[in-house]
Amino acid sequence: MPHSAHTNIINALAFQVIWWAGVLAANQLIIIPIILIIWHFVASQQKSFDFKVLMVCASVGILLDTVLVGIGLFEFQVFPLWLGLLWGYFALSLNYSLALFNHFPISIQALLGGIFGSLSYIGGANLNAVDLPYGTVTSGLALMLIWSLMFPLFLWLSKVIGLKHARTDFEKLV
Repeated sequence: MPHSAHTNIINALAFQVIWWAGVLAANQLIIIPIILIIWHFVASQQKSFDFKVLMVCASVGILLDTVLVGIGLFEFQVFPLWLGLLWGYFALSLNYSLALFNHFPISIQALLGGIFGSLSYIGGANLNAVDLPYGTVTSGLALMLIWSLMFPLFLWLSKVIGLKHARTDFEKLV
């Protein structure tokens, strides 16, 4: 379902607020992402669909980061509860402010995902929110490769969930 430009702008701004709050204050401002996620569901016209996307995509993202911490690609000084909430809002953004990327070829999705996904972690490292034990270049290249695969996957997952959700809604009508 297409959303208004106003809704997409609010979604993009809320994601940025959550990223900056987490990166600059870690878990100290945890209330901000909690409020913004609750507010999203209060305002959403498709709560059930948004919840499904949040659960699936945020779980995949949290699992991915857990694996990357496990293999030592990055480390946190304090367990990052804020990062789990950031994953939640990222998942919610897939069908709002990030939905425009569904119209791009997968190669462009991969390129942009690789660039901006890796820059998000590098930016976080430069602001001391995360440590990159392998260094910026090695970690950045690894994250670029990972995000060039994951961003198109997240877009695809949200689309598949949307198709299944629409089919379920249609079957209820019939």
